[in-house]
Amino acid sequence: MPCKPATPGAAENTLGTNMPEEKDDVLLNRIEKAAHDYERDYHGCSRCVLKPLQAFLGLGDARTLRASTPLAAGIAMRGETCGALVGGMLALGMVTADDDFEDPAALTRSLAAGFRLARAVEKEIGSTSCTRIQTDRLGRFYSLADPEQYRAFIEAGGYIECPKVVGRIARITAAFILEYRKKKRS
Repeated sequence: MPCKPATPGAAENTLGTNMPEEKDDVLLNRIEKAAHDYERDYHGCSRCVLKPLQAFLGLGDARTLRASTPLAAGIAMRGETCGALVGGMLALGMVTADDDFEDPAALTRSLAAGFRLARAVEKEIGSTSCTRIQTDRLGRFYSLADPEQYRAFIEAGGYIECPKVVGRIARITAAFILEYRKKKRS
């Protein structure tokens, strides 16, 4: 399931009081649209969030993208933590985590960034749980591991609603990463 490039989409600032610069807003639009379209066309929410973050923000590599694949659909189709959020967390970790495995302050900083990202996603999307997000958007949870439920998920509009979530989470994550990079430069 290869992913193809996408074009700009909708915009909204998710960082609170810090409004993105116009060029950042264009970039965020492109990332959101790409993630949305990847999920709509190819599926695998975790990788569909990570791929445009990699491409537009210069993060990770092909191995990282492949490693994100089984995290989709609430982690291996289990309906647990939203795979799109997990893909975003992987990207955020690439930016905020430190190579010094033994540095507790570095660990704490990266965990705090992840906590803030999860909270922002929960605030905008309503939950960080795949099961809850599906239920809120589709009226019930569908186990994608069950072929009959997977067909029902598609018929219920799963690949209309989930791409919206994937796009928003990619945008929220990208905004966090851009803000982090700006703070680190100053």
